[in-house]
Amino acid sequence: MITSFAPFTDGFFETGNQVHEWVINRARDHFAEDRARRRAVKDKRGFAGYREERLARFLASIGGLPEGGRGEPETTETGRLVRPGYTIRKLVYRSLPEFHVPALLYVPEAPAKPAPAVFVACGQHADGKAAAACQRVCIDLVRAGFVVLCIDSPGQGELVQCLRPGHKSPQAGPASREQELLQLGASLLGWNIARFFLWNAIRGVDLLASLPEVDPQRIGATGASGGGCLVQYLMLAEPRIQVAAPCCSLTTRDYHLSAGSRAHDGEQNLFGAIPAGLDHADFLAAFAPRPALVGAAEFDHLGIEGVLEAVEEARRIYAALGASDLLELRVAREEPHGFSTPLRRACVDWLARHLLGRRLPPFTDEPAAEAVATLRCTRSGQVLLDHPDGRSILDLCREQWLRRRPPSLAFLRRAVSALVDSAAPAPLRARRTRCVETEFGVAEHVFFFTEPGILTTAVVYAPVIEPLRAALLLIPDGTEGQEPFLREITARLEARELVMVYDVRGTGAVRMRRRHHAEGGDRDRAESRVACDHFLLGTSLAEKRAQDVKQALRYLRSRDDVGPRLPLEIVGRGWPSLHGLLAACTERHLSACSFEGLPESWSSVLRPYEKPGDIVSEPWILPGLAGAIDIDDLLRVVGAARVPAAARVPAPSGRPVRRLARGALAAGGR
Repeated sequence: MITSFAPFTDGFFETGNQVHEWVINRARDHFAEDRARRRAVKDKRGFAGYREERLARFLASIGGLPEGGRGEPETTETGRLVRPGYTIRKLVYRSLPEFHVPALLYVPEAPAKPAPAVFVACGQHADGKAAAACQRVCIDLVRAGFVVLCIDSPGQGELVQCLRPGHKSPQAGPASREQELLQLGASLLGWNIARFFLWNAIRGVDLLASLPEVDPQRIGATGASGGGCLVQYLMLAEPRIQVAAPCCSLTTRDYHLSAGSRAHDGEQNLFGAIPAGLDHADFLAAFAPRPALVGAAEFDHLGIEGVLEAVEEARRIYAALGASDLLELRVAREEPHGFSTPLRRACVDWLARHLLGRRLPPFTDEPAAEAVATLRCTRSGQVLLDHPDGRSILDLCREQWLRRRPPSLAFLRRAVSALVDSAAPAPLRARRTRCVETEFGVAEHVFFFTEPGILTTAVVYAPVIEPLRAALLLIPDGTEGQEPFLREITARLEARELVMVYDVRGTGAVRMRRRHHAEGGDRDRAESRVACDHFLLGTSLAEKRAQDVKQALRYLRSRDDVGPRLPLEIVGRGWPSLHGLLAACTERHLSACSFEGLPESWSSVLRPYEKPGDIVSEPWILPGLAGAIDIDDLLRVVGAARVPAAARVPAPSGRPVRRLARGALAAGGR
């Protein structure tokens, strides 16, 4: 009875890379525009407009900066360590009224007054500021005569945001794993957690500038990996940074997409970065004509080719401003990703040349790192335990979510239509590759394009007798996952229903090839990596799949045995229900809808350990809705004209199920 496609769409098409190629092809149109825009900068006036536009677009992509005070932040010193030639002060400062940041301040024993300062951004180390690599760069800098501030980023060290109840260990896992989880909640609101990373760093610069030991006109920044990314953000958004040295963090977005290297961490997946012209070369170029050293590792997974291209693109703008000699690239030979000794020493020397006005003598030793516990700034080891009144990023996102108000139906329809109807569908040229007779009728293998470059597939089961109804069935794994739904398909055929089992892009017979998933959260699936690539493009995998469903409905209506008058319903089972629900919100002529397996709310990502079976992941998130709409609101759109009530029943797995009774809807428009 059940039939499915043979490999390569019954021998007609290779589709394993089509979703990935769709992203790249659209992105490259933007990349060409970006290059032209950068190369149009010929003088200071042109540069000022370019830089101002990049900054505005960057701030828009992260949801703006949090609203907080400026000036010297409220700071508590919790201890000191005296070492030969310098002192380490253990600090906790407030970046927001209820957000505390642990920090280490390295002060030379007899600093020149006032001395230059350096902000050091940590990479993705579980120990944060206490990681050996971070300690060594701080020690080299303080020995050279700098005042140095190194802080924990959210998810690291003593700034873990998701703690196990009553414990100081992270629930989500260290560093990048927790940051991926935090970003899910921020994406829900149209934010990026970079807004908090950057604000903490800006307030750290406020702290440095307020110190009597520091010359506020001579502040630099350095960091590697995720820390290098934060330095790039500071290079664009913090004008007090006079010299920068980001390491192992630059490439081009074209290289990132093409190479399929590991997915960016949460704070690096900026929604709409590609159409906004926010490539790594732009962060670097916007720093001109101030001195910048780019550190790279020959064996980095980011790819040396991408680094070289990004630096050369930025160098054009440095040259236009007469500052070619103030941008340098240093490549650590045969070194992997990270703040290796050669890169660390190159960065310290660069900062000394431009902030101290002198070259450093050759390094003669490798600084000894302190034990992690020795550098603890809090009693408990976590600021959220030391400060019960403090807020986490999840708390701040939850509070923002709770400020939302139920939107009007008119707003809901417009907002969903703006996403789902944003792209013109491809001409409907459906093709049949196979026709199989079964005891209940005929099974047809069909494919059609939903937009240029995206082919989708379906198995259409037509009953022996002329159908009375038609159903678009959306199930996990599509045409390759029909077996668990055999009874339902059979029952519908016996009731003289035509049933179309449909594969949205990247699923079933058009399943995408595995992509590099990085680590953490739900990223062991190709879906999550590709969803993040869609975010960079300013769209979402969920809305593109809803567009696929719309094309499938057009196909059904084009069939002679369905036509415009036969009652037609969408049936969603499991995670594909979301795509059916989004499509149903913009369809006026459905007779019924049935959705099972929808989460209670998108906001489940903001309470991940209260309902672990109800967590949504990147392929479910629509940042374009900016936290204004929830799943209940979508059901209300559908129910406004067609659904008398939405009943919740527990699923066998414990996952919430939404079931809208078949046949309970009135045919016709709204």
